[in-house]
Amino acid sequence: MTPRVGLYRSCLTALVACQAPAALALQWGPVEPPPEPPALPPQWRDSPTAPAASPGWKMLNPADPQSPGLRPWQLVPAHEVIAPPTSKEAAPPLLSLAQVQDLLATQLPSRVDYLPLLRLGQLPTASLIPEAFGQLSFQQVSPGDGGAANGTGNQNYGARFDYGLTPALMASAYYTYADDPLYASIPSRPAQPANLWTVYGGSLRARLAGQGEGAGSWQLAAEGALELFSVGSGCGGTVSCDDAGTPNIFNASGQDVFTRNWVGALSLPLAWQANRNLQLSLVPAVSFLPGSQGEDQGGAGDFYGTNISLGFGANYRLGNQVELFGSAMLPLGPGNNGFDADLVYSRVPILSAGVSIAVNPRIGLEGSITNGFGLSPATAILALPSAPNEPMLSARFTYNPGAADSPSPRYTARQASLALGGLSVNTALTPASGTSQLWLNGDSLGNLFAGGGYSVSNDFQFQLAAGVFNGIEPRNSYVNTYAGNGDLNLRFGGKAMVYRPSKELPIWAAGRISLGRNEDESSKQGYLFFESMNTWEASPKLAFHLNPKVAWSGGGTSWGVGLAANLQLGERFQLIPELNVIATDLGGDNGSNGSLALRWLASPSTILDLYVSNAAGLVDLGQLLGNDQVRVGARLGFSF
Repeated sequence: MTPRVGLYRSCLTALVACQAPAALALQWGPVEPPPEPPALPPQWRDSPTAPAASPGWKMLNPADPQSPGLRPWQLVPAHEVIAPPTSKEAAPPLLSLAQVQDLLATQLPSRVDYLPLLRLGQLPTASLIPEAFGQLSFQQVSPGDGGAANGTGNQNYGARFDYGLTPALMASAYYTYADDPLYASIPSRPAQPANLWTVYGGSLRARLAGQGEGAGSWQLAAEGALELFSVGSGCGGTVSCDDAGTPNIFNASGQDVFTRNWVGALSLPLAWQANRNLQLSLVPAVSFLPGSQGEDQGGAGDFYGTNISLGFGANYRLGNQVELFGSAMLPLGPGNNGFDADLVYSRVPILSAGVSIAVNPRIGLEGSITNGFGLSPATAILALPSAPNEPMLSARFTYNPGAADSPSPRYTARQASLALGGLSVNTALTPASGTSQLWLNGDSLGNLFAGGGYSVSNDFQFQLAAGVFNGIEPRNSYVNTYAGNGDLNLRFGGKAMVYRPSKELPIWAAGRISLGRNEDESSKQGYLFFESMNTWEASPKLAFHLNPKVAWSGGGTSWGVGLAANLQLGERFQLIPELNVIATDLGGDNGSNGSLALRWLASPSTILDLYVSNAAGLVDLGQLLGNDQVRVGARLGFSF
């Protein structure tokens, strides 16, 4: 308050504090009538009764203890007085919407920003996606070796989209695809039968009872699914047929068997939050599957049939970003859920154990070991065909577009140039959310590749590459199968940044995974490529990279370590020496290779690399193969 107001308030307070009889106060409003006078003795004369009081002003005496609710004024201590701004002391300006959004972008996600697990391996949970949120996920499951199918084994791929319709109802749509020959050799057939499983389906999950996530809370949900399950069996694909005909696993007709089946599933997931970090699940379920196939195509043969099951699961949060899980699905019949190499059907438990790692609330990565092959609600109870107890590796990627992102990395101009990547040794820095990248690569021995990436988060980038390897010498079966000579190679995957520099550890750390195969008809085989990228900025002009990397397939596993540096030469140029030291060489010669590149920063978003290298190529497997001849090449990159 101003000094004048303070003086006036002090004077009023002093007047009240003296409690003089003359000190009066005014009160506006209806006034209660005075109390009835006591009865007079008979010898006294009654006086006229005063008229009833009407609304108006009433004089109150502060010294009168009967005054209703009158509180004396008091001085306000000087340190509690808040002075309004004067003309010389303007109020702080309000933040604009852009400034508020920029401030929010610097905040770390909290525990409540991370979405719950919708599945524990093959087992559904009682959790739902929040209303108006969506989750897109991709999954692959495959044995640890190629089996009779070679390559990366008997793979099953799945894609799913989950969407929260209301706080208590979630809808899902999904597709799964597997087309490799059976994993185990079938001795009763003259040639290895091919196997085809495709599923198109949808499901609804509703919360029936329970609410909350605190310790002791519980939730009961119901999920129903309807699917079109296409089953094919017969010689074909990458398996050549002999004169004995085209064997299938259902009959001896010597022809393909192909059927489309409407199947479904119903489950009742019950979840109990034992404590803040541990959740337990109990899931009774039934899968409605056909009991035979091939009735009108040479004779009906055994298939799985309807299965009632009881599932158990647990998931434990180690922190906001890491969650361990395990599950078991016990088939109770009357049908079966697996068959062996002798085509004998039986019931086996479906077991899964793994870890879910959230790069941030928007991006999740999951790895597990399981013997469950089906990737839809109705087929989740099924084991690997022909090898029901074979352990497999499962990898899942989840993308939650509406969830919170990591804080902006706020790159310097130098760091933004490092985020454009390397050549045969990558960098750990990931372009900021919303950034697109395109690149073109060619060399003197005929390699031609193109690729691109899009950052859906500050810490994750989708990647795609396609092209042909040429001029790889020496050549052997491994090189011909997985790289080819002029064969189209397709690769897709992603790069996730998992650590940013801190005072304790001043490095950038990221991981990258890609899938794909040689599309030539003589091969159709693929491999899994993974690398860990670590970048250290030794100075504002010098950075070092350390990248362990591995290419895994049914035909063998090659791994090595990439070492590189990036030296800033003035404002527009960088010198990039690279070396890949290969520990397991499957290319038939010393796989270790090196490259030297000069990078021209034509603009903040355009680069041109000129290089010499004896690597078989810059893409994935090419980094792990040496070459007898030196390549001269160029790589042009754009960022926007």
